[in-house]
Amino acid sequence: MTSVSLLHTADMHSRLTTEAAQRLRKVRQQNAALLVDSGDAIGALNVTVRRSEPIIALMNAAGYMAMAVGNREYFFRKRGMLHKTHSATFAALSANIRPVQGDMGHIKRWTTVAAPDGGRVGLFGLTPTMIAPGSWMERLSDMRFLHWQEAAQQAVTALRGQVDWLIALSHLGQERDQHLMELFPEIDVILGGHSHPHTTEIEEISGTLSSYPRPYAKEAVLITLSRQQGVIHYNSRVIELL
Repeated sequence: MTSVSLLHTADMHSRLTTEAAQRLRKVRQQNAALLVDSGDAIGALNVTVRRSEPIIALMNAAGYMAMAVGNREYFFRKRGMLHKTHSATFAALSANIRPVQGDMGHIKRWTTVAAPDGGRVGLFGLTPTMIAPGSWMERLSDMRFLHWQEAAQQAVTALRGQVDWLIALSHLGQERDQHLMELFPEIDVILGGHSHPHTTEIEEISGTLSSYPRPYAKEAVLITLSRQQGVIHYNSRVIELL
């Protein structure tokens, strides 16, 4: 039997407080959980002149392991986008943003980490398409968007054989996540963002679990997963942060 605990936030929009970060850190430590975020942790759409985003420092202190690049972390020039999350001590992930030249610096397509029980966890990020391929705006950008389906296929191919748990940190929204779930049953868990649900939404369909916490750092979702004879079992708990 393999098991893993996940502590999940999404769409915090720079609302995370010092007290909430301390709460996340305590819950993470008490449950030996991997703390992750599904995008839009940052509030500002544009790049600011400050040296780093204050919420990134709070996320560092809480002990985040990874986050998806959401539309709020995106900027149409690579240098500006990298500036937004450059101070993160955790992985910033987007499988579907690729540079015209060079690489994406500290923003990675996916990563693998060790679970407390010794298993391996694969994480990849998906970002909403901010500039349509072939559009005039694309000429101003030094990055390109892969179709999310192509990016997800590449991530699944690269990771599935290497890990015990395959997790998508998706900022595509629930409708596209439903399609993601149908196309790629190899994904064990979709931790979603971008939809801003009024109530916590957690469901399991055909062996794939999806989770959507309420936005604005109101809560996190703690999920404990185990696999026995190929069947995934889970329990979940909402952690109030306000």
